[in-house]
Amino acid sequence: MKCLETGRIGHRGRVLLSLVSLLVLVAPGFANHQATLHMKVGNPMTGVVRYIASSKSYEIKAGSVTRQVPAADVSRVVLAQPPAGLDQAVKAVNSGNFQAPIQTLTTIVKDYAMFGPDVVAGNALAKAYLGSGRPKEALKACDDLIRVNPESMQTAAFAGLYWDILLQDGTKGSALRSSLRDAVETGNRELAAMALIRRGDLEMKDKKFKEALVDGYLRAILLFQDVNMVQPEALYKAIKAHEALNEVQLAERWRKKLLSGYANSEFASKLK
Repeated sequence: MKCLETGRIGHRGRVLLSLVSLLVLVAPGFANHQATLHMKVGNPMTGVVRYIASSKSYEIKAGSVTRQVPAADVSRVVLAQPPAGLDQAVKAVNSGNFQAPIQTLTTIVKDYAMFGPDVVAGNALAKAYLGSGRPKEALKACDDLIRVNPESMQTAAFAGLYWDILLQDGTKGSALRSSLRDAVETGNRELAAMALIRRGDLEMKDKKFKEALVDGYLRAILLFQDVNMVQPEALYKAIKAHEALNEVQLAERWRKKLLSGYANSEFASKLK
């Protein structure tokens, strides 16, 4: 049987505090799943597991023994089976079919809170709402996920999407800047690189093209060359910033790098 392995408790930076402080923790009832809890110290524990939000702990039942384990003591959770329908729902969203998967994704976010698939499903759910022209619901979906699972903000793809939604919403500018700064200073490399791109986006929105390059896109390109997931977007946006400044030669430099190094990316396709 194929297992789905997901990281649970990662590095906690001030980026979490600056966002979670805006949100109110809720404590819904969550579903049970066959899973293995891998501990930071000690042996793994396998059984029927559910997450208890009120105590920030996992309840695990193995045979006749039931115990609670603080989430802070768990390094990762391995599910015996992935959520039914998750892969198909994500693929549907990525192919532009936004409305149909919303109910499936909503259910997975709730039933798999703090198990890992909640972040994957939450990311796709926010995209589905955006694609359906419902940005307020996309923002709410992100906020709801972060309330229950603050560690979701350590996932660069989800954090990047959330920051982009906040940027477009335009009502939490100071909190967004603070979160981006903390992510750059304390986050993992993928998270920090994504935060730099969103910092550039903030400056571009204010037509501060030079600042967008120096404080955002160029830092992501030059200081995070090993983080491939962010390079196509950083390169594409650097091109646009240089073009806005009439810096044609510099824009061409990054255009060549994008087309040669990331030819199959969605951002390269925008140049073709």
